[in-house]
Amino acid sequence: MNEDKKKFSKQMVHEAEVTRQYARYKIPAKVEIDGKVYVLDNWSLGGFAVKNAPKEFCKHPNKKARMLFKFDTFETVVDNLDIEFACQSKTPQGDFFPLLGAKFHNLEDNQLSILNQIISSYINGDIVTQEDILYAATRNITYQKKEDKKLDRKKTDKILILIYLAIFFVMLFVGYIAYHRTFVVETTNGYVDANMTVVRAPYLSYVHYTKPYKYDDHIDQNETIAIAQFVDGSMQPVISPVSGTIFKVNALENEFRDTGEQIVTILHQDSEIYINAKVNHLFFKKLQVGYVAEVRTQDNVVFDAKIVKIIPAQDVVQEKVKIIENIYNQARDYDMLILEPLKPLDKKLLNTSVFVTIDTFWQ
Repeated sequence: MNEDKKKFSKQMVHEAEVTRQYARYKIPAKVEIDGKVYVLDNWSLGGFAVKNAPKEFCKHPNKKARMLFKFDTFETVVDNLDIEFACQSKTPQGDFFPLLGAKFHNLEDNQLSILNQIISSYINGDIVTQEDILYAATRNITYQKKEDKKLDRKKTDKILILIYLAIFFVMLFVGYIAYHRTFVVETTNGYVDANMTVVRAPYLSYVHYTKPYKYDDHIDQNETIAIAQFVDGSMQPVISPVSGTIFKVNALENEFRDTGEQIVTILHQDSEIYINAKVNHLFFKKLQVGYVAEVRTQDNVVFDAKIVKIIPAQDVVQEKVKIIENIYNQARDYDMLILEPLKPLDKKLLNTSVFVTIDTFWQ
């Protein structure tokens, strides 16, 4: 029975050390404060209660104290204690408090060890010896103070938060990569296009314009654009095959042009601007007519466009039918997408390179 009691008492003291939920003991002791000695009503590892404490203690509640213990054959002192009196809701009777509590601050390891040794001996019914006190004062404490534990806990919490954040961002990144590879299709070699006709030189000749054409000038079908003067002195009119507007003047006045070289580029009248873009044939089954894509120019102009036509890549046999084309220079593993902008585009964007991104998940 006594052995069980001892184990229970030791466990209670140990838990008091760790949690600082201190039990108070009626162990005879005194305290010296400001050179005067006072009797303690009770004390613990967390503080003590002073009998007949002068009310001046509450004017300056932070004090230095010495606890005095008298045993059968010797006396011991726990010196240099930092204490703070708990004066809230306390009313003195005359010049004294019948009982005034104080709590310890920043107990040193040796102070805590001596107090703990006295409590343990008292609970176990052991006789306290000088050797016990000396051992308690010099031994290493195996537990941390409450303040240290709080600091360690905060540090641990910060580390855990950083770890959780790192895991979260890694998972977010992996999820983004997986989503992008599964649902997002990006095209290559995209550009803004429209129905245009290039008027070319009929033969080796000098170009003489009928008037000074410039960008966006209107031109009618069968209108004479220029006169081609051949080397032998003969001349031939250069006639526009379509109605529209001048998109680009490709030759200067009186500039010499070889056969088939460009003179002017004409944008067809009422021509709709669209997007041409190549996409890897691996994504062919992911795309459908009607899907909406995000189109971004090199100048970071962003607009939406809808797929109106998908032209699959032709095989080698079909390419060989086109005699004038070199099939070995054609990328046969790319399909062609024709996209129509959802809003009208400025004609100045024609021939501009673009990047097309299609998120198939939200279609």
